[in-house]
Amino acid sequence: MNDLKKLNPVNLNNKERVKEFLERYDYILCDCDGVLWLSNNAVPGVAKTLNRLRELGKKIIFATNNSTKTREEFMNKLRRLGYIAYMDELFPTSYSTAVYLNSIGFDGQAYVIGCSGISKELAKFGIESEGVGLEPTPDDWIPGYADIEDYNYEINAVIVGFDNQISFPKLVKACSYVKKPNCKFIAANADETFPPPNDKVMVPGPGAYIAAIEAVTKKKAINMGKPYKFFFECIKHVHKDIDNKRTIMIGDRLTTDMVFGRNNGISTLFVQSGLGTYEEMINYKNSNKPEDRVCVPDYYLPNKTTEKDEGKFLERTGEKILEKDKEKNLKKEEENNSKDDSDFAK
Repeated sequence: MNDLKKLNPVNLNNKERVKEFLERYDYILCDCDGVLWLSNNAVPGVAKTLNRLRELGKKIIFATNNSTKTREEFMNKLRRLGYIAYMDELFPTSYSTAVYLNSIGFDGQAYVIGCSGISKELAKFGIESEGVGLEPTPDDWIPGYADIEDYNYEINAVIVGFDNQISFPKLVKACSYVKKPNCKFIAANADETFPPPNDKVMVPGPGAYIAAIEAVTKKKAINMGKPYKFFFECIKHVHKDIDNKRTIMIGDRLTTDMVFGRNNGISTLFVQSGLGTYEEMINYKNSNKPEDRVCVPDYYLPNKTTEKDEGKFLERTGEKILEKDKEKNLKKEEENNSKDDSDFAK
């Protein structure tokens, strides 16, 4: 389903298409923000849908660029919102970042622009870090001038994720460390924006701070999340039985989730509960630019999903398939019992 010459996203708007969809895939990789929840509220119907898909034998992976929490914290949030979730299914970029540094035998400490999810995951691999928390601009700083009194010569990596306490001193430190020749510059999350609470608000993502650091240092960040390949390699390292052809990525962001699918040879399903829109999907589909066409999904859920529709369509079809499977197994059991009775009569 990844041939860019034949871009024709399938609308899952009837039972036959959904049935075919459900029978085609074993592994379901699911984004979190904008797909499973908005802020701290579950998207209605989706928890029941994913839990039902488990009953159908599907394997669920939670693949998120969100680096604010640890795997345990994400698991607790998922369970609190009604989702069945287990530790080995959780892949936030706080975890993939720590895995990456550990895999290269990283030596030194890390400076983190981000939340405690990153620092806690690093600590599990014995990597010390600093930077998480408040660091306001001093009142006596002259505009355009800055200094680092507590410069740490042990810093050999700068990691950037979402930080709602971003400040000028933090950017100064990040740029200063990144310019060191052997310092790793890592994007735990390069999303430019986050799902807003309403249409009036635009929420900047860590991609904004990363772009600023790149502009100053002329050094490109190494990306630990979607749409890049290392993130999928991290998942496959744990789930060794993944077959790319029988795996699908579900997401709301056309420029990361759908591109992630293309980059890794897996199919994609676009849902409109978060950032992306149907109009954007069509614009990408009609574009002649290769960088636009990789944003086109293989499937999409119809229209702008409402609270009632978000998970219900797949759920209802899944229930019917499950019922048919139960009927089939029951019939088979009755036939076997009948055969046993017949053999006994002989």
